[in-house]
Amino acid sequence: MINYEGSDFVSIENMKSILKCPVCNSSLEKNEKQYVCLNNHSYDISSKGYINLLLANQKKTKDPGDSKEMMEGRKDFLNRGYYHTFSDRLNEIIISNISEKNINILDAGCGEGYFLARLKEAIYVNESKCLLNKEFNFFGVDISKSAVTYAVKRDKEINFIVSSNFNLPIMPNTIDVIIRNFAPSDDLEFTRVLKDNGKLIVVTPGIEHLYGLKEILYVNARKHAEKETIFEGFKLIKRSEVKYNIHLEDRESVKNLIRMTPYYWTFDNAMREKAIETSKLSTALHFNISVYEKCH
Repeated sequence: MINYEGSDFVSIENMKSILKCPVCNSSLEKNEKQYVCLNNHSYDISSKGYINLLLANQKKTKDPGDSKEMMEGRKDFLNRGYYHTFSDRLNEIIISNISEKNINILDAGCGEGYFLARLKEAIYVNESKCLLNKEFNFFGVDISKSAVTYAVKRDKEINFIVSSNFNLPIMPNTIDVIIRNFAPSDDLEFTRVLKDNGKLIVVTPGIEHLYGLKEILYVNARKHAEKETIFEGFKLIKRSEVKYNIHLEDRESVKNLIRMTPYYWTFDNAMREKAIETSKLSTALHFNISVYEKCH
């Protein structure tokens, strides 16, 4: 167990809830092993430690989001450290944008919790002087129940929630920092839940991201077309770039990389078999990290 000296960590068991009821939008408060709103809508905390606030009418499929198979591949790939360099730089940028005493951080589209867990570790283990005597609440939201199940296993002290980025289960003006790492989202929801001057950290692919993989899969591989992302109600503060090469030396790593990319959704069976048979791969990882501030 990590000893978080100097800073206070608040988990699901003792936090003052900033969660909102997805039915009536009133505040949820913890009562024994569930969260309840003023209108007596209740949501159990699962035995695994997460809360499901995704309503049936918010689902387009029976089991939305990434599947258990995709999450297993993503977890195994990330655990091998290929994204450590990017994650470390992302954490530096996030930490440099923390200024308030009590900080609520939301990972919108958290997947299996890798990035949020590493951020929490970077904040507490490094014991940065600028972070001492601050209170942190960490929230991870993902529409995939499989993803959130894996996330809770990675870090049981983070508040992980099954819900949608298009209907965030968060009360208005309560979040200090939102991380949107390749995930689909709704600008208006980010505006609603962020405090004034709150920060939105957006990660998008650079032009050479996974180009080595594309060269194997496509006859005429194309680099990403970079588009300037504009978020209504936000101003761009800073943009950074992270780019480095990785070398995969076994078929399982290549397979897991593909399973965690959007290409997995679009492959036909022939392309999927071709990809799985690839035993070695060198490719660039290329990320753009943009910091936005919510305008008054």
